[in-house]
Amino acid sequence: MLRISLVSVLVTLTLASVTPVAMAMPGFGDAMKGVVPGAEKPADAEADGATQLSAADAQDTIVTEFNEILRDVRFAQGAMLIALGKKDEGNAAQADAKAMSGACDNKCTKEAIARSAELDGIIESAMTDADAMKDVSKEEAGKAMLPWLKAGVRTALYIPKLGAWGKSATTEIKDAGLMGAAKMKKKFSQGLFIATNAPGAAQKWFTTIKLARDVFKKNDISYEGANDADF
Repeated sequence: MLRISLVSVLVTLTLASVTPVAMAMPGFGDAMKGVVPGAEKPADAEADGATQLSAADAQDTIVTEFNEILRDVRFAQGAMLIALGKKDEGNAAQADAKAMSGACDNKCTKEAIARSAELDGIIESAMTDADAMKDVSKEEAGKAMLPWLKAGVRTALYIPKLGAWGKSATTEIKDAGLMGAAKMKKKFSQGLFIATNAPGAAQKWFTTIKLARDVFKKNDISYEGANDADF
């Protein structure tokens, strides 16, 4: 578990300006240390499954973690929508997030990413409505920000691991030769799908979170409860 101050979290989530390709590079994790000075390296970081195991052995971990993040993001989006007065959309989003358990194939993941993008659009539309923002409960909006920040930080720490896995998978596919490459691609289909789509989805999440930060600041909405939170 990481101990990160709110200030560090906000700096981290300014990653909207970072391209998906850069986010997926193996060196992105080291760069994160300078961006998030309050974050300590986990004791078991050297034994991370995505970097120490073969791509085949680590694929389940990569896939499971992304789907967990996707679920957390959608639940957080639901909380924010409820706080913004979009209760029907928010409740539906949280119900969908709760239902997202167990195995989730590429079709399931694709649909979840698409739905998450739609929710981002609804949130952005609500936040850019200056008149509507005047009626938003500052207390509820501030509370809703915390799970979103948590999901955002977890995403930022996940992307470099995904990049490392993708590099490992690519190497194993090349090493399999012409005859074995197709079989390996099929074997890694879920991981490769996520490696292709997760960075873009993450960038969209960061963009919306950054917008929320700016809108909250403009409307004097505080989320001090996130200070010194365990992420």
